[in-house]
Amino acid sequence: MEAPVIETKINWASKLIGAGLLVQLLALLAVHPLAFVLFLAVGCPLVAAGIVLYLLSLVSSSQA
Repeated sequence: MEAPVIETKINWASKLIGAGLLVQLLALLAVHPLAFVLFLAVGCPLVAAGIVLYLLSLVSSSQA
């Protein structure tokens, strides 16, 4: 049985947020100037994309 669209979107959002937090955690463990760049350039956009996808899935499901 196929999952509803909102569950699929929320699943993707959770994966993006988890990946972003993992990247941020690994960047915090490293003591190097490029670790901060990795934190900002990769970790933050992944978390932000996951949050936006989650919010859009909630808004689009209420309109259906």
